[in-house]
Amino acid sequence: MVCVNVSPRVALVDERVSITVTGLRPVQRVTVQSWLKQGEAVFRSNAHFLADGQGQIDVSHHVSYGGTYRGVDSMGLFRSMKPVPGASRKTRILKDDVMTPLVFTLSVMDGHIAFDDLQLPRTVELATGELERWYKHPTVHRIVVREGPLRGTLFLPPGEGPFPGLIDMSGSIGGLVEYRAALLASRGFACFALSYFRYDDLPSSMADIDFDYILGAVDWLASHPHVQVGGIGVIGASKGGEVAFLLGMTTNKIRCSCQHCFEQYFCDNTACKLNVGDILMLNTNNLKYTDEGVYLKDNLSYGIEVIPAWKNNAQILYLLGEDDGVMPIDHAKYFIETCPEEKRKNIELVSYPGTGHRIEPPYMPMYRTLYHPVLGMTLVVGGHPEAHAAAEEDAWRRLLNFLHKHLPH
Repeated sequence: MVCVNVSPRVALVDERVSITVTGLRPVQRVTVQSWLKQGEAVFRSNAHFLADGQGQIDVSHHVSYGGTYRGVDSMGLFRSMKPVPGASRKTRILKDDVMTPLVFTLSVMDGHIAFDDLQLPRTVELATGELERWYKHPTVHRIVVREGPLRGTLFLPPGEGPFPGLIDMSGSIGGLVEYRAALLASRGFACFALSYFRYDDLPSSMADIDFDYILGAVDWLASHPHVQVGGIGVIGASKGGEVAFLLGMTTNKIRCSCQHCFEQYFCDNTACKLNVGDILMLNTNNLKYTDEGVYLKDNLSYGIEVIPAWKNNAQILYLLGEDDGVMPIDHAKYFIETCPEEKRKNIELVSYPGTGHRIEPPYMPMYRTLYHPVLGMTLVVGGHPEAHAAAEEDAWRRLLNFLHKHLPH
């Protein structure tokens, strides 16, 4: 009997898993498919294998000869998933509810089947299995925060603590994004997913954000009884990276700061109160349109100021992709050149070839395009699958090591 085996069957999203198939004929041609339904969207991947002389396949060691990825990659069936055409316009797997897992269905089908033919009735399914991948470990506590004006979610690891504290902020889409904070708490940090606009009673526009609100979140977390004294860290993606820089400049309570895919721009020349000077401008009358979507990076102009995130001696991890379709990567060069020589030892800049704007936790599918509801357009965020996947794995490892090294324990 053909069986598909997954170990561990329940895992965090940043953990590698083992997938094996047994009970096949020697040298049998099969397709292994991964399938996920997330809201209205459906994502699939497939890989073509030949069983070995014992009628077995080990995805970690056997070559995929075709499908959505090629070569040997134990997590290829997850990182290469693509949206099924017609199911939804969404290109990104975004987990809104971290209290539930992403449930992947794995199936083994006879023969080598193309991606577009996976749903045809003539496919012969030999075996199925399921895998749960979580952003939040079951022992992590999720606490909704409504303290005065503050809005967000605090995730605490199991135990009494105190734990190293960390604020996590999303980008210019706004809202409340919890998945990375939940995963960081699962790795031992007291992590506050902070919303700062387009959520609950917070401002609906970036132009109306009060920076004192974010400083208040720093004070609140730094003094929390479950957070280790001595300063906290901040991690920001995209627009959140800019906010992280501003915090490093403004308060000495930030011990370390990590910026993923830094993004600074004004929309329609409307100044955001968070910005320090006219750092970048978005010329909405001269955008580069392609069949994929809009590239922003060639339509951003530099101002003369750079946020001096090094001012209060925070340690800085600056991660960026060289195939970023949103942000000109030259900004990192200007940032380093502007930094005083004696402060540069506090900055670790890592630039990844073939990598796009959004550097996410590893082993999830890359998306080259993303609909931006604030800008009202589909953006090309960039990235090439193999290079982007390798960058995310390295970046996540660097991030955890960086936080463990520089936050008080």
